Amino acid sequence: MNHRLLYSMILVSSLLSLPGHALAEGWSDIGNYDGVKVSRKTVEGSPLFAFRGVTEAEIPLDVLIGTFTDPKQRSHWVDRYKKQITIKKTELSETYWIHFKLPPMISDRDYVLKSDAIIDKAKGTIQIKIKSVESDKFPPKCCVRAEVKGTYYKFTALSATKTKLEVEVHTDPKGLLPNWVVNLIQKKWPSKTLSRLIKHARKNNVSHPRTKEWLDQKFAQ
Repeated sequence: MNHRLLYSMILVSSLLSLPGHALAEGWSDIGNYDGVKVSRKTVEGSPLFAFRGVTEAEIPLDVLIGTFTDPKQRSHWVDRYKKQITIKKTELSETYWIHFKLPPMISDRDYVLKSDAIIDKAKGTIQIKIKSVESDKFPPKCCVRAEVKGTYYKFTALSATKTKLEVEVHTDPKGLLPNWVVNLIQKKWPSKTLSRLIKHARKNNVSHPRTKEWLDQKFAQ
């Protein structure tokens, strides 16, 4: 390792340890990337930060959900996505194996995840909670098996054409990665993921029929 690279690594490590601007619920603001406000917080018992991204976009909720719920569209907007296999899928739940491509010289990671949607039509919100689950069908083979500690998306319809997007992620990639490297990799994941979701949803322009049905009813009142 040359001295310049070593110095850069030490510098980045020290910057990651600096406190940010304090927000509610223990979150600290660390920047605005691609129009997404990103914050982080420490999690008791974990050396890894949880990261959060929040933004608003002029795009209907049903169009976002039309892209979000389609596994075939994830390669276009999920940061570091490589491939996935759906194990089980219902209208409000999905269990799937997903593979993430990491930077050179770092082993790829995979997860077996279960997502569950919670819909509040009165408030105009859809939440998707995601957690790691065990699966005999997909033992670790291609990658290091990582673990989602707590991740969720929340979409709030601000109007018939405008949506607030939120994502929180707290994962343990396992393996031998230093914690500061993990935090560095995950730092911009919320902003990249939300901004790409918005961009691709606009391009894809596929409405989720059931979401559009209750959304039209809500804003027709």
